Amino acid sequence: MGRVFRWLASSRLRRNRPFLLFEGRNYTYGEVAQQAARYARLFRAAKRERVSDGRVGPGEQLAIGMYQENTPEFVFALFGAALSGDVLFGINTGFRGETLANCIKQARITLVLADPTRLPMVESVLPLLEGLGPEDLLLVDGAEEGVEGKVRTVEEAITACGADTESRQRTRIDIFSPLIVIYTSGTTGAPKGVPLSHFKILGAGVITKHRIRLTGKDRGYVAMPLFHANAWYLGILPILMAGGSFVLKRRFSASAFEEDILEYGATFMNYVGQPLHYILHALESKYGTGEAVEAALSRHPRNRLRIAHGNGASAVDREKFIRYLGMEHIYEAYGSTEAPISTVVFPGNPGGSVGRLRDRTVVILNAHDEPCPPGVADGQGRLLNYEEAVGEIAKKIERDNIFFDRYFNNPEASDKKFRGGYFRSGDLGHIRIVDGKRYLYFNGRTDDWIRKDGENFSAENVLEYALRLPNVELAAAYGVPCEVSDEKVMIAVKPKEGTSFDPEASFEWFMQQQKEAGMDPKWMPDYVRIVDAFVVTETQKIVSRPLKSENFNIERHAGMRIYFRQRGDETFRPLTAEDFSKIKKHFLKTGREELLERY
Repeated sequence: MGRVFRWLASSRLRRNRPFLLFEGRNYTYGEVAQQAARYARLFRAAKRERVSDGRVGPGEQLAIGMYQENTPEFVFALFGAALSGDVLFGINTGFRGETLANCIKQARITLVLADPTRLPMVESVLPLLEGLGPEDLLLVDGAEEGVEGKVRTVEEAITACGADTESRQRTRIDIFSPLIVIYTSGTTGAPKGVPLSHFKILGAGVITKHRIRLTGKDRGYVAMPLFHANAWYLGILPILMAGGSFVLKRRFSASAFEEDILEYGATFMNYVGQPLHYILHALESKYGTGEAVEAALSRHPRNRLRIAHGNGASAVDREKFIRYLGMEHIYEAYGSTEAPISTVVFPGNPGGSVGRLRDRTVVILNAHDEPCPPGVADGQGRLLNYEEAVGEIAKKIERDNIFFDRYFNNPEASDKKFRGGYFRSGDLGHIRIVDGKRYLYFNGRTDDWIRKDGENFSAENVLEYALRLPNVELAAAYGVPCEVSDEKVMIAVKPKEGTSFDPEASFEWFMQQQKEAGMDPKWMPDYVRIVDAFVVTETQKIVSRPLKSENFNIERHAGMRIYFRQRGDETFRPLTAEDFSKIKKHFLKTGREELLERY
């Protein structure tokens, strides 16, 4: 990857061409290459120190933690690691407390680059981290008052490196070694690192570039976090391979989207489903109606947006987005950070599908690990044989393969992904045969997984906090339908005898866990169901599938006691028939009402 980037950036056609645009500053290909070389020098010096003190073996990669918002420094660091042969760990900025500490320990990170907001969070867990001290922290922007001077800045560290005696040597890099590790969570509850090798990340860039026909004239819009594979697979690398440029946003903002694409002339963007819906909401709120949005933007002289590529957006939202902005197509993808299974929606594919399955090794497995029969739909496209056709999406594949390099330093989680000769996606789906071709349909997550805002995490993550909720005896956590994309978080709790559920106190307790106990804000329950008893197995394990199936549909399952929250709420509120009716109308509007009936 490093050599490819250096070769691309040094060509006369690209050297002075804009590559990265960030908050009023343009960085050319040549400038990014120079910055990458400086970061490579820093990483080589840091590795020499750690080899000397015994924390890193001579033949090991330096493990570098990136814990920050989107900035050019993140990009410089990735290409710098590609040149030095080291590995970045893209730490989710939602990780805090013990979760953050466990992530750093498992990865054996010995150098952390953090922004001013997150540096104190790393400092707070240093007592839990053996072999990592303040001297191993570098500040990526020391301009914020009260932060500068506490630890060295990246610039100070690079200056202190001196001459790079290794820079002229050809670093031997295994193209199948990890370049960046992206975190997801699994059934163990702990964050799992998914290695993205030089080969995989370059391959994704080449494939995506050709798939959506990007050229050197294209300009991307990258607002998804750089600790997410989506930003690299579908955002930056395709633009790099095409010789184009991209706008990098520090953080996503739906309200800033319209002004950004018009100002920068973006022709391409990557996305996950929920942000796409927020953009639509912001535009409809501003202009009043969809027709008014279309009239204002679809033929706007400065609107050049033609292609989007991402995952998790509903068919209704994709249709709206194309129409409002006068776009060519949105390439909705199905897949995961691990990447063995992937499909893409091309023009003409059946509505509701996530693309054609050309790979016959991808199958749907039932609870007995038997292939499910194809789905059968009625004239309105509704699935008629749900119980038979829906199962876990899986792929027949060897453990040693170029797609999934196993989880970083986590053999137990890796073994759970490979069972019975199959890679298990953790997703539910079915296959329909349309005109003799196999198409994949997504039906949600399996019981142990929740997907929210484009990120996967374990129900165990949520359950850990639900069980600690005051006055709770037993609890279950699971994903339920979302009006827009992916899922929402729901818990079912059985209060201790003689107590009752206190919605206001419970809400405040969860908020406190986010501030002080390492709880990721995404794990905050959206729905809370109160139960008198759980259905359990012979081994006393709670059976969550019926709870997931009933979700929060009080229309079909009268008598359920459910509390819920929406954006802006400061407490959980009882879910009334009127509330559910409003929620259901939103599902109807986005074409996802079937999820409420059977999930």
